[in-house]
Amino acid sequence: MSDAIKRRVSSFSAQRFAAFQLAAADVAKHRAQGKKVHRSALTQRDIYVLKRGEYSLYYSIDPLQPNSLVFEEFLTEGEEDLILDLFAEGTD
Repeated sequence: MSDAIKRRVSSFSAQRFAAFQLAAADVAKHRAQGKKVHRSALTQRDIYVLKRGEYSLYYSIDPLQPNSLVFEEFLTEGEEDLILDLFAEGTD
């Protein structure tokens, strides 16, 4: 897990934490795959998003190291909108 999500996961409600665990397990066990949305110019990691109900699981994988899965964020649509409004898109 990324540092960003590690700091927040303890504040998730029981319902949100259960949804996170299910989505993360589905990705880790290859039962689900998100849509590729970005490649980091800095790290060369591919960023994916898996939509699950009201939440979106963001994760990254180094395409040269398939076992390099990192869970980046688990956000509601409102949280996604807030982040996009606060941080202008640009280079990594």
